[in-house]
Amino acid sequence: MIMSNTAATSEPSQSEKGFWRKRVVRPLRTQFTQGATPEELSHAVACGLLCGVFPILGTTSVVATVVGMALKLNQTVIQSLHWLVYPLHLVLIPVYIRAGEFLFGAPPIPFSIPDALDLFVHSPGEFFSKFGMTCVHCIVAWAVTMPFIAFLIIVSVRPLIRRASVQWKSQPPESS
Repeated sequence: MIMSNTAATSEPSQSEKGFWRKRVVRPLRTQFTQGATPEELSHAVACGLLCGVFPILGTTSVVATVVGMALKLNQTVIQSLHWLVYPLHLVLIPVYIRAGEFLFGAPPIPFSIPDALDLFVHSPGEFFSKFGMTCVHCIVAWAVTMPFIAFLIIVSVRPLIRRASVQWKSQPPESS
């Protein structure tokens, strides 16, 4: 029996490499060739990641666009990363709800995201009367944590982007 050793290796498959290269590496490399600095890109990375986890479902694209425009950051990088963290966004919504309740001393409310979405679609007024302050609390919790997380992202990503910048600028552009 002949066994392939590809399952035992930790290297990504061709499809994973293709997705990563197309959705993350190529947009970043394009930005370097258009003159974006590592500092600008590290801020755009932080903005994309942080706005991508804004705790109100269905608002992350608008938040990412508005914040990126206000800070004059690279929209390509912001939007690419904000979409990549969507699964994390879903996981963090309940975390920010509970953090907001803790910050404001509010009693924990029972909720489920599917039920809350259903209520929003069928009765927006009832949704806002029931969850309005919860939304405010979780937005405040997100806003309180963001400066610290942004700092950590920027200082950890900037050296990586600087190294990639030097490497990518010394190589000819890859063909599509």
